[in-house]
Amino acid sequence: MDHSRTLPVLAAAVLVSFVATAKADPIAYMGTDTGEFGTIDLTTGVFSLLGNSGQTLAGMAVADGKLFASAYHTASGTLFNVNQANGALTTVGISGIDIDDFGSTTSGLFGVGVNGDLYSFNPSTAAATLVGPTGIGFGSWRGLSTNSATLYFADGINLYTLNTSTGAATLVGDMGGGVEIGALLEEGGILYGGEEEPSLQVDTLDPVTGLATAGPPLTGASGHFYALAPYPIPTPPPPVPEPATLGLLGVGIAGVAALRLAKRRRQSDVT
Repeated sequence: MDHSRTLPVLAAAVLVSFVATAKADPIAYMGTDTGEFGTIDLTTGVFSLLGNSGQTLAGMAVADGKLFASAYHTASGTLFNVNQANGALTTVGISGIDIDDFGSTTSGLFGVGVNGDLYSFNPSTAAATLVGPTGIGFGSWRGLSTNSATLYFADGINLYTLNTSTGAATLVGDMGGGVEIGALLEEGGILYGGEEEPSLQVDTLDPVTGLATAGPPLTGASGHFYALAPYPIPTPPPPVPEPATLGLLGVGIAGVAALRLAKRRRQSDVT
């Protein structure tokens, strides 16, 4: 094989792949108050319908490589797994919390109840654990973030962070221009917001000041922003072996090496 020709071709293919990936528009899963489920191009605002969840969701969230959602304003507070192909819902369990807003950090599922308290949720059982009161009242539009290490909460015209240990809200700032957000998502290091007021469009938010920068208008959907989640769903990292497991693995490798060395010595003696 002529490697002088093969290597440049492989390098060119890798470069093309890298450029295509770098230029790819950020896409997100989206749910609306009419039950629509699909994807949205965050740079163009174009929504592509995949199916219908059959109900309004309080938000979508990610944990353990799966897409979750919660029922909006129901006493049961049902937690669902979401079929990423069509938005169909499968019940995980009943939390018993009437949830107003639902989302997640990179370490767990969270929701704000209609009582203004922050809760965490077990993704396997839906069991809710009270974190604490947020200490703020509700504005007309609200949204809890997904896919960020920090939990953001858009409430009326203000952007807050919520302490995931106490529930307490800290004001980041006024989003400016009377902007109100219905769903939040961090993707590619950018905090996106589905703007409800004064118009339906995709905004980017400054996580330091809270200021919203207007983006493209929402097209292709009949409803409002009620849920955003990353697309594709991030794959959870492989589990880190326990120290004892690593020790056993090391012993095993050392044993195999010793056996091979002994075999080589025997073969050397024979020859």
